[in-house]
Amino acid sequence: MSFVAILLAGIFCGFVDSCLGMGYGVTATSVLMTFGVAPAIASASIHASESVVDIASALSHYKNGNVDLRLSRHLLIPGVAASILGAVFLSNLSLATAKPMVRIVLILLGLLIIHQTYNGRKTREGLNEGQAMALGFVAAFVDVAVGGGWGPIGTPALILSGEEPRKAVGVIEFTEPIISLTAVITFGFLLGFENFMWGLALPMIIGGMILTPVASYLTRRLPRKILGLAIGVWLIALNLWGLIA
Repeated sequence: MSFVAILLAGIFCGFVDSCLGMGYGVTATSVLMTFGVAPAIASASIHASESVVDIASALSHYKNGNVDLRLSRHLLIPGVAASILGAVFLSNLSLATAKPMVRIVLILLGLLIIHQTYNGRKTREGLNEGQAMALGFVAAFVDVAVGGGWGPIGTPALILSGEEPRKAVGVIEFTEPIISLTAVITFGFLLGFENFMWGLALPMIIGGMILTPVASYLTRRLPRKILGLAIGVWLIALNLWGLIA
């Protein structure tokens, strides 16, 4: 697989993830595997590259006013703890049974978001501190254990709680670098940093950062209904692909 092909994959995945608050890991894995990259190699490379790309996305969303710092703090504290626990206890555990169940739940969440957005109703006025901390723990644990979850679980959950779609995306993108870095560092000590495929990760990092400022700006400017519908449709599409692929 050429440097240019990986670079283009990084551009696409980084744009989608920063704009919709989810999808880098699942999208990148799908794209890389279509080019013949082994799943294990793709996974290691994506975790390494995502932790860097997320920093650029976080800064862009913060600059565009998409971030609620109070909510971010409540998500992060339990999220970091859950990332470490997930990496330590589940790095070598097969979760083939859990993955389809999580995907089905996420498809249902996508349908709920579309329904709520289309009808223009809020279910709540945001999460309280305890609910936000519980969400952070669950989303981070699933992210590490199942291979994706911080964005796919966190973004729709925040939207369904009543948060503006742009704020939901901004908070998830702002906190994700710390969650990703925690998981990468823990996995590195457990499995060895030398096993990361840095040659594949580098072009993914470069590509992922190119359109991140554009994506965060679009998130700020897109109407609430369009962004909500886009998040719901993308959530359903990603997880349907994961079930049938």
